[in-house]
Amino acid sequence: MVEKGTDNSLCGKKIVPLEEAVSRGIRPGMAIHLNTGAYASALVREVIRQYLGKDAGFTVVSSGVTTPYEIGLACSGLVKHVITTNHSYTYPTPRPIPMLQEMHKKGLIGIEDWSLYSLEQRLMAGALGMGFLPTKSLVGTSLGEDNAHAFTMMDDPFGSGQKVGAVKALVPDISLIHGCVADPEGNLILSPPYFTSIWGARASKEGAIATVEKIVSREFIKKHSALVKVPGNLVKFLCPVPFGAHPQGLAAESIGVCEGYREDYGFIKSFVERSQDTQDFKEWLEEWAVRCRDQEEYLRKLGQERVESLKWKGSRQVSDRPETGHNGKAAAAKECNETQRMILAAAKKIKAIVETKNYNAVLAGIGSPGLAAWLAYYLLREEDKEVLLLTGLGQVGFSPRPGDPFLMSLENVMDCTFLTDTVEVYGTLVGGAHNRCLSIIGTAQVDQYGNLNTVKIDKTPLIGVGGAGDAINACESLVVTRQSKKRFMKRVPYVGCSGQRIRTLVTDLGVFEKLDDKGVFTLTQVVGDSSSGRTMEDRIARIRRECGWDLSISGNVTEIPPPTMKELSLLNRLDPEGLFLKR
Repeated sequence: MVEKGTDNSLCGKKIVPLEEAVSRGIRPGMAIHLNTGAYASALVREVIRQYLGKDAGFTVVSSGVTTPYEIGLACSGLVKHVITTNHSYTYPTPRPIPMLQEMHKKGLIGIEDWSLYSLEQRLMAGALGMGFLPTKSLVGTSLGEDNAHAFTMMDDPFGSGQKVGAVKALVPDISLIHGCVADPEGNLILSPPYFTSIWGARASKEGAIATVEKIVSREFIKKHSALVKVPGNLVKFLCPVPFGAHPQGLAAESIGVCEGYREDYGFIKSFVERSQDTQDFKEWLEEWAVRCRDQEEYLRKLGQERVESLKWKGSRQVSDRPETGHNGKAAAAKECNETQRMILAAAKKIKAIVETKNYNAVLAGIGSPGLAAWLAYYLLREEDKEVLLLTGLGQVGFSPRPGDPFLMSLENVMDCTFLTDTVEVYGTLVGGAHNRCLSIIGTAQVDQYGNLNTVKIDKTPLIGVGGAGDAINACESLVVTRQSKKRFMKRVPYVGCSGQRIRTLVTDLGVFEKLDDKGVFTLTQVVGDSSSGRTMEDRIARIRRECGWDLSISGNVTEIPPPTMKELSLLNRLDPEGLFLKR
């Protein structure tokens, strides 16, 4: 929509219908950058609609192939190569995409893996007109070896005697981006947090095609000029497309420029189910991308009731913190599954590390690691210890809200004291010279040295390294994962994250720590389970059976007490539907 009173004198130059923007701006063989955080879902859907069944040969550059239309484009046959950090379903829990795995196995699509920050650094180098930028990420990993065409180790040119990593500049042809509002010249205000939405448009040869919720006047933009992250000279075409990020959300109230909306979890869940079968996936693409010829048809198909239900009707006075409302009892919880015990054990360990080493920031990953960090935040608050809670998406300084454990929950976004992007979080707050940060991450596989693998097994892609490859640049990292012999390996087959700064490992069975200079994990604690009836010796024997290396055991193994009713109630309020807490 175009706001009343807007000066449309320049509309003929940039403001065009969505169909025209794609037909004029996208060509076969292009390297297309897809912004994440500013999800251009309607734009991606239009690309699919115009090109489906054709030999497009696109290369997609994106920090994540994780949303329905990003996955839809990658698996539509239109893409020959993906440069990304994460190729997975992220809702309700992170897991591989079988259809993408099968296409990769058949040689129908190539997948080039990077970490979140290192990929952004490649785009930064492209935008700055530099051939490369130094990086701390990818050092000592299989990712670095696989990406020798664009990653290398070099001597510090200023004589420190140290080796530094360097990533090659990346310059896509065009970027697709969705924002809150823009003026007719294309000066664009994005939805915070900015995640990886800023550098793609700046790096791309032909700038960006942008969609926005509405077009506003130049005077409006001047009043909010501090919020403009993409200036108009980088925008090639501009399209007013209300709800253009759907099914992803758009957080806008925090900057006061337009109405926001929540992520459509029901829509995403339905897509995940239908994309398990190739034919059903094709029918889904036909139904939602091809037959909906414009955004009006798309919104009619969604239905007014659904659209209205997604609109953000809250305010900065969001729902209660989860520590209010629990019964306050200290008695041991009788009903507690292994996942809950693992998260509670991890939270207690995080609390102990923060207190012992006086860390002032905690980076929370997605899923179980994130819940453990959230719970630790409240356990620390009970003892008047404040820590800055971060996510790699750009959320800084929030108190986790009950009800929605998903990383981009609007309630948590609205509660932040600082909204920024991936570059600032991983570059300074997590990996900067003066950071005092503890990172909490997950993994698919881990070895005795703490090296992690979420990238591939043999030649089969898993989910990618994402931000974990940058989180390990913090002072210290703690890993949360379920334990089995398939996960606990003497050596991981592929090193996505170096284990050098990973000091602690928490599982559903025990806690492992590096106690000496050898850098090998030792079992130091057993996760308490009062309902099992197993002795300490029985539980240690099970931990040894489920470990793929010759396990070292501390001479003073202790038990992490089972959770209290108060602790369990607090955890369950953070994830009431059990998205991450189910067995």
